[in-house]
Amino acid sequence: MITSLNILISLEPWVPVIDNSVVQDQLMNTILNISFALKPLIIGTLTDEALSFIHGAFHKPVLPLNYAEISLVLFRDNFLKVIERYPPDGLDDQRPLLTRITTQWIFACPARIFARKAITYSYVFGFPLEANGTDNSSVCQGYACHGDEIPFLFESLWNNFTDAGKRVSESLATYWTNYAKTKDPNQPVQTPLVWPRLMNDTMKYLYFQDPVQIIENYLKDDCDFWDTIGYRHNYF
Repeated sequence: MITSLNILISLEPWVPVIDNSVVQDQLMNTILNISFALKPLIIGTLTDEALSFIHGAFHKPVLPLNYAEISLVLFRDNFLKVIERYPPDGLDDQRPLLTRITTQWIFACPARIFARKAITYSYVFGFPLEANGTDNSSVCQGYACHGDEIPFLFESLWNNFTDAGKRVSESLATYWTNYAKTKDPNQPVQTPLVWPRLMNDTMKYLYFQDPVQIIENYLKDDCDFWDTIGYRHNYF
């Protein structure tokens, strides 16, 4: 069933509605224009966040011409800038490229803007789900897709995890429960690494892999580019 002519809303139909009462503007516009600090939070993204959405929208390979048409619909006046930075990758299926672009533009880079406005701990989750148990299983084997961190957080597929998966799961659950108790993911229970707060001059993220790592400036060049394009979603 088509829920919207907006290609992005059609993928995620359950979104807030601007009613000009409680919700008066797009969240991104509101965040960019506030003068007060937001509530502390943990925010992050997965390395292959958009993979299941792209395969859900495009069941067959996307050829370069189709990729260009999709980009024109999405980016309109910015089409040439986007296609110059992200030209078709060869002559075959462009869905991996669409996944990369969509992961950056819809998930990772808007999250960075939000994180800069709050007392934030930011993460990147890159450990693939090891067991079948989510709707993403068929296309996301070997990848970290949207929502695939949830079984690790709640240990809901514990008996199916490898030893590495159990270590990732324990780390994730410890950081989250620490934060729920103290607003500091590093205490009271000891963690594998001290998770630094995200600062604009030192963009450090906790990268959930085995072992857990600290990385800096995740997707910085790409997100700097998308910041110039903006995150307004065009309609057909």
